Amino acid sequence: MSECPEELVCFTEQEWLDFLLEYEVEIIDEVGGLPVAPTSDAQAISDFTWEILFLSPWELAYIALPMSVLAFYGLSIYALFKKIQKRYQ
Repeated sequence: MSECPEELVCFTEQEWLDFLLEYEVEIIDEVGGLPVAPTSDAQAISDFTWEILFLSPWELAYIALPMSVLAFYGLSIYALFKKIQKRYQ
């Protein structure tokens, strides 16, 4: 290993890692948590789509069954209103 110049502070690899870990813990304690950038709308849509693509068949069925029931109820109510609308036109 080369000599360290007097105007610089030199660390070994282990000392550098220890310094970083200690500094990181102090910053986290001081700030109260790691800073997290807010998710944009496009990123949120991308994440949601990515999660949907990789659901297992059982998870898809678990989501699809209640959604189908809700869609059936909604369309039935819509058809009922249309029928009443036609009758009183």
